[in-house]
Amino acid sequence: MDENDCVTLDELAERYYAEGDGTRKGPSYLASYTRLLQHRRQEKLRILELGVSSGASLLSWRDYLPHATIVGIDIAAAPPRVLGQDRIYFIQGSQDDPAVLDQAAKIAGGGFDLIVDDASHIGYLTKRSLHYLFPRWLVPGGCYVIEDFGTGFLREYPDGRDFAVPNWNDAVPDAREFHSSQHGMVGVVKQLVEPLMQELMTASRPYLAIERLTIETNIVFIDKSLKPGGPLPVSAQTVGAQPAAEGTEARLDALVETVRDHADRIAGVERLLLRLLRILGPALWVRRSVRGLFGR
Repeated sequence: MDENDCVTLDELAERYYAEGDGTRKGPSYLASYTRLLQHRRQEKLRILELGVSSGASLLSWRDYLPHATIVGIDIAAAPPRVLGQDRIYFIQGSQDDPAVLDQAAKIAGGGFDLIVDDASHIGYLTKRSLHYLFPRWLVPGGCYVIEDFGTGFLREYPDGRDFAVPNWNDAVPDAREFHSSQHGMVGVVKQLVEPLMQELMTASRPYLAIERLTIETNIVFIDKSLKPGGPLPVSAQTVGAQPAAEGTEARLDALVETVRDHADRIAGVERLLLRLLRILGPALWVRRSVRGLFGR
């Protein structure tokens, strides 16, 4: 048995992410990925990750999934540690460039079982990648993951704004619309409800054949249906993934530190919650046991 057959994603994160690396996937992300993949570890999966950074994530996928093919795309040059690695392939390019996305599938030998978008965290780029990859290069039954959609609540991002609680006073008889943030990645995630509901409401298959939508804190899992999707809407046929606009690379480079700071804050909060659970867990168990004894 290979030493990696029993290794966990948390252990691989410890192995490959440097201390203080803000791009490290938080404990809640890793727990969700474990639930998604632990029963498929011996399969010959194809994994695509948009956004490579230090390469730690690609190395983690490789070790956790010993028969998988891993492809990473990043607008920056490849981190040296992933070059020449078995089953890891890197493409430099923009996440919304169809030629780059098609090249990734060609290298992998076909459609992907898992696609992870951890790239720009900007709404229009995220949406272009999703609209191109989901119908074409995600296999039926596969999963498309969008990480860190909470950037839509960050004013530092070009399409973000400060977090605001929705209006709680609009639950009135004549209310027809219930407004909340639609900015950036938050808006992109909310738009996924329509394709999820389209067939039920209109008896027509949606272009994005979504079977299930699972929204967790700062991450969303989009499961693809086994049934084929419908045609591309006429209104969208001139939109979608396109070659990167002039100046995009410079703007994304300027956002790297913001992404790292945001990810670091999320990971820090999750580490604190885990410590609290370890400390309070035994006391909470005793409290529940005592209540059970006295019927309260």
